[in-house]
Amino acid sequence: MKNLYALFLLLFFVSVNYGQQSQTLIVDKAWVNDSEEWSDFKYAGQIVFSINPSAEEGSLRIGNYDFLYDICEGKAKFSNKATYSAAEFSHPRKVSVTTDKQGVVNSTYEGTLIFQSDRGDYYSVIAIVTILAKDANTLGLKMHLKEENKKEYAFSLKPTS
Repeated sequence: MKNLYALFLLLFFVSVNYGQQSQTLIVDKAWVNDSEEWSDFKYAGQIVFSINPSAEEGSLRIGNYDFLYDICEGKAKFSNKATYSAAEFSHPRKVSVTTDKQGVVNSTYEGTLIFQSDRGDYYSVIAIVTILAKDANTLGLKMHLKEENKKEYAFSLKPTS
């Protein structure tokens, strides 16, 4: 009986820890809207979004040098260009939530896109991110900088296995 109780506790703690692990999503397809025209866009390497369920709702981490350099148009003058490899979408404030006819929930957040290296490089900009989800699965993401409405990016996502 003690072994069964211990097994139950072990399974409970493993399931709680498993449920709080971050969700890593790989971009399946990317589009860019420049001057009111959507077109396919390819970046070198994979674009990766990580969502940590224990962080603020709407927070995420983004990894891909080419995409992050492009969205900021290279405005950050980092001493180490590798700082463009990852950014954190932090302090999100929910702006709106809508549900379409297929049941896809579109949650839009305004927050700070932060680039920071351990050597002191730092750059931040306000971004608008819309997360598309259905049945607790993140299907896609759209984002653009608040001050620069000329370029908008959209991504279809797939979870890593």
